[in-house]
Amino acid sequence: MPSSRRVARSLLVGLLHAAVLVAVALDLGYAVGPAEYTAVGLLWRYGGLVVVAALPVWLALRFRLVVPLLALVVTTGYVLGMELTPPGPTFRDVAELERLDEPTGIMVVENGLYIVRYMVNASVWLVGFLFAGLVEAVSRTDWRRLPAALALPDWLSPPVSRRQAAGVAAVGGLLHLVVMVWFARRLGVTMTGGYEWVLYTVSTLGMWLLAAVPLYLLVRYRLVVPATLLTGFIFLDVRSEFAASVDGAHALYFGAWFLFLAIVLVGGVVEYGLRRLDLVGRITERR
Repeated sequence: MPSSRRVARSLLVGLLHAAVLVAVALDLGYAVGPAEYTAVGLLWRYGGLVVVAALPVWLALRFRLVVPLLALVVTTGYVLGMELTPPGPTFRDVAELERLDEPTGIMVVENGLYIVRYMVNASVWLVGFLFAGLVEAVSRTDWRRLPAALALPDWLSPPVSRRQAAGVAAVGGLLHLVVMVWFARRLGVTMTGGYEWVLYTVSTLGMWLLAAVPLYLLVRYRLVVPATLLTGFIFLDVRSEFAASVDGAHALYFGAWFLFLAIVLVGGVVEYGLRRLDLVGRITERR
């Protein structure tokens, strides 16, 4: 299939994905119409819903990668299921909650806003889908029992040089850094005592390391556990925002990144040790 047709089909699915979610949100009474946002806000929300679906579809058409597509289907299905099944979203005036005599006009939504939060945080989901695709691509290249992915680029097909692996790690780390710092700012992650600048300085570097290290191990040394753990952490982090609790998971992910990095490294050491013992080779019949 020509590359232009793959891109066109992917964008078509992305547009359909966005249209369905926006239509459901409007039907439920959410203020997500085009008139509610600036041009930038509209592009971020609507465009995010398009791209977050288009990328997994393109990966499936181009490389036959199925994990990102399955993750998209599960995520979108979960969002729609939570919105459309009982109890469903309930709109209540703040006056009712605070027992005020006069209505305030400020509405609180209970048991809802899943689509709205999915729209706003689409970039975080996109990073998770992308990293899941990288893990699948390497796994299917190295393990005989899995069907090989189609025509992977040189920087994913062994042998991968240190320079190529460092490039993948640097770009992936930068993408993770930008999205997670933005996510922290959007959620209002802060630090008491006037040390917010320290938190963001240290954690910005941490967000890069947290992604760059496992991606380097994945591409250069074919260790899949660290990158798999990272991808799982990302999904758990962004999924927790559906609950919108006061103690959000991203504050822990962003502020205590070194703990997650330690877990990732331990996972890599365990996988490397098993390979040295040839247990993984006998189980998966690696090439």
